[in-house]
Amino acid sequence: MKNAITINNLTYGYPDQDPLFHGFDLAVQEGQWLSIVGHNGSGKSTLAKLILGLLEANSGIIRVFDQELTVATLAEVREQVGMVFQNPDNQFVGATVADDVAFGLENRQVPSEEMPAMIEAALKQVGMADFADREPHTLSGGQKQRVALASVLALKPKVIILDEATAMLDPAGKSAVLQTLKDLKHHHQDQLTLIVITHDMAEAALADRLVVINDGQLALDDRPQDLFVQGQALKELGLDQPFESQLAQALPKPPNQYLTKQELAAWLSTLKD
Repeated sequence: MKNAITINNLTYGYPDQDPLFHGFDLAVQEGQWLSIVGHNGSGKSTLAKLILGLLEANSGIIRVFDQELTVATLAEVREQVGMVFQNPDNQFVGATVADDVAFGLENRQVPSEEMPAMIEAALKQVGMADFADREPHTLSGGQKQRVALASVLALKPKVIILDEATAMLDPAGKSAVLQTLKDLKHHHQDQLTLIVITHDMAEAALADRLVVINDGQLALDDRPQDLFVQGQALKELGLDQPFESQLAQALPKPPNQYLTKQELAAWLSTLKD
């Protein structure tokens, strides 16, 4: 598999502050679902903005597929990468849901006769086709975030970055957005790369790969199920284990591997008194 994102020797610091990233390296394979976690201020969101070109690195190289991110290539790179932010209200610009999805297509100068089918297809992918004529402010938080995701999908990026996209949602809204992401990955298989920045370890568990960033450094990098059994290492980085891992480790004879809630319940049912 080729890399969707390649970061080499990245250095970046906010003005009048010490560098947040110094010699940072990271490669994300095409088709991978990568979760990035870390305590507040660790550099997660900054990294996303650097990949998208919203911030300019002090030094180092960022490549999206085989194209280096520069001022000259910024527009082309952004055609490959879409981003969904934490607060969906900040992304709405249209009077209706359909208008909002159309906005990005208009900016790309997509012919007007082609847009209705593209808008409908994007909304169908996130289960919001029946809401095309609704005003965004009438939607729930989860519905708004799915529309924000549809606005990105309509542009057909190869990489989607979600920056704490479920942090402001209630449990039902969060569950709906995460199910949408799982459906998208199932549908697109290796053609879609997801980078999900989150503080929710249960959400991070859905990924193929989990990266922990600590003060601009790559602290841990492994499969979620292999990292979740490292309770002490996560605690030292200011992170919690998922609930099921905490419960398992509290048992007199804990399982020797990470188990989801369903797997843990099944495992417990096999134990004898």
